[in-house]
Amino acid sequence: MTPTTQLEFVTVDVFTSQPYEGNPLAIVRIPHGRSVSQEEKQTIAREFNLSETAFLHEKSGGAQEDAWTVDIFITTKELPFAGHPTVGTACYVLGRTAQERGVRDGVIEASFKLKAGPVGLRYDVAKRTARADIPHDVHIHKKRWTRDELFALQSRLAEAFQQSVIRAREDYPIVSIVKGMTFVLVELESLEALSLVSLASHALKFDDLDEGWSDTFVGVYFFVRTGKGKDGSTAVRTRMIEGPLEDPATGSAASDLAAYLSIVEGKASETLKYEIIQGVEMGRRSEIFLETVLSENKSISKIYLEGGSVQVMEGRLTI
Repeated sequence: MTPTTQLEFVTVDVFTSQPYEGNPLAIVRIPHGRSVSQEEKQTIAREFNLSETAFLHEKSGGAQEDAWTVDIFITTKELPFAGHPTVGTACYVLGRTAQERGVRDGVIEASFKLKAGPVGLRYDVAKRTARADIPHDVHIHKKRWTRDELFALQSRLAEAFQQSVIRAREDYPIVSIVKGMTFVLVELESLEALSLVSLASHALKFDDLDEGWSDTFVGVYFFVRTGKGKDGSTAVRTRMIEGPLEDPATGSAASDLAAYLSIVEGKASETLKYEIIQGVEMGRRSEIFLETVLSENKSISKIYLEGGSVQVMEGRLTI
C-alpha cells in the first residue's frame, strides 16, 4: 500500500437504536481487490482505540452470494469472534443491501466468514436488527476462579462481604465460547452488589486452563438475574470487566453466559431465551437478545445472538 491509500469507514453503536448508547464499533470497508495487511489492520484498530474494529471485505460487483469476509481486531490483537462487531457489521451491510434493493420489510439472509468459522445471518428490514447464528465450541474448564481471587481484584465486593452486606460463592466457572474467547462468570445476588463492581488493576491471564485453551482473551462477566421477560426469556443485568476497562456490550460474553446457563439448567432438546441488559452503569445501555438450542445430550446445538445498531459517524482514513 502507498501512504496515500484511503479507506472509507463508519462508526455505529451496537445493541441499541439510540445514538451514543450501546457499544461503539468502527467498520472499515476494504474494496474488492484491495490488499490490507494484518499489521495495517492492527494499526488502524489501535488508532480508533475502541473495544473492537471490524474490517469488511467487500465483494466484487458481479458477486451474487450474500457472503462477506470480516476480520475483527481489538487494540492489541485479532479476535476469532466477537458478538457486537458481528451484529453491528451485519446491521450496517445488510441495511445498505436492503436500501440498494428497495426492500422495506421482510428478512434478508446472508453470511459472514470469520476466523472462528462461518456465521449465518438474518436481517429484519423493518426492525433493523440482525440475528447471527454464531460459531461456538463451548468449553467449561476444570479450573474455577476462587472467591479470594475475586476479592483481590474487587475490593468493594470484598468489603461488602466482610460486612455481611452481600453473599459470595466460594468459586466461579471459567467458560470459553470458542478457543481464544474466555470469561469468568460471576453471579451476584442483587443490582446493589453489581453496582459495587469496579475496574481492576490488571486483566486476567490463566496459564493453567485445560490443555490447548490457555492462549485466550479473558474477561470477567458479572451478572444478576432480574426475572422473566414477556416472552418467557430469562432477564439478566450484566457488566464485563477486562482489567482497567469496562465494555458496554459484549456479545461473546453474553453468548458464553447463555450457553453455560443452558447447559447447567436446561433440559435436553430445550430452546431457551435470554434478554441481557449491559452498560447501564456506564450510561450506555445495551440490549442483547439470545436464544440457545440444546441437543438431545444437552450440548449446545445453536446459539443465536440478536440486536440492532445505529450509525453515528462516517469518514475516510489514510494509511
